[in-house]
Amino acid sequence: MKFNKTLSFLFGFFALINSCGNYMNTEKERTLLLETDREFARTSVMIGAAEAFHAFLDSDALQLPAGGHPVRCRDNIYFQMKAENSSAVLNWEPQEAEVARSSDLGYTWGAYTISWVDPEGQLQSRYGKYLNIWKKQPDGKWKVLIDMGNTSPPPHEE
Repeated sequence: MKFNKTLSFLFGFFALINSCGNYMNTEKERTLLLETDREFARTSVMIGAAEAFHAFLDSDALQLPAGGHPVRCRDNIYFQMKAENSSAVLNWEPQEAEVARSSDLGYTWGAYTISWVDPEGQLQSRYGKYLNIWKKQPDGKWKVLIDMGNTSPPPHEE
């Protein structure tokens, strides 16, 4: 009887340790994913959205643009973005990241602004929100598997 209690205690103890380890690993990955999305946004501003998306998308990525048809494959997304207004600047601010317990899938969401100068020389901006589903690559880096977004009103000024 004492052996069974000891064995039960040990199984419970190891389960607790394992769950704490998974939690700590998930938290580490969540922080890494959020920072990766921030780096993605900085890259978009520095070298352009098309180039940034090409660098941060999984090769099998799917883009679900607001008001447009789905676009499959990183290269197709890149070529479509290059054909659009290349003078526009796409910037976003990640708000949150979550990672699955398995630490191989996660998501980020946030708000974006796209800005451009119109033919009259006036700065124009459009606002929106996005959700990206990320997949961890064999090399440990995170890449966007699904990108989706839609427009929203301008942010509240306080």
